Amino acid sequence: MDAEKSHARWLEKQALLSTLKSASPPSIPWAEIGILPTDVDEWLTHLVCVFVVIDRATRRPFTVKSDFARTSAMHVAMAASDGLITTQVDDNIYGRRWLITPLGKEVKEAINAVLKDAVCGTNTYH
Repeated sequence: MDAEKSHARWLEKQALLSTLKSASPPSIPWAEIGILPTDVDEWLTHLVCVFVVIDRATRRPFTVKSDFARTSAMHVAMAASDGLITTQVDDNIYGRRWLITPLGKEVKEAINAVLKDAVCGTNTYH
């Protein structure tokens, strides 16, 4: 039962992250997602920002010129450089929206597990 509550609580927090207008560090509502500001470091900040970018590319692919892409430029660039998102839709065909890649899906699940533990578990994320 506790595991179900914990999972449901994490899904609520994840939904909150997916609605952010930017993946920039100042936009992250640490207290609302259940992470104490004293627990936040540069590693966790970048992890959450990259998660927001690849989660957004999964749920609501954003255009390369969107406000989200501009305000999240650093983390969009990081995710694209690491092969987690792409605009390529087929061989030699590129679109205007960022999409998650197969690698991005794997990384998203891994980050999801770390963040779920940080928010709902023991906060031993690294």
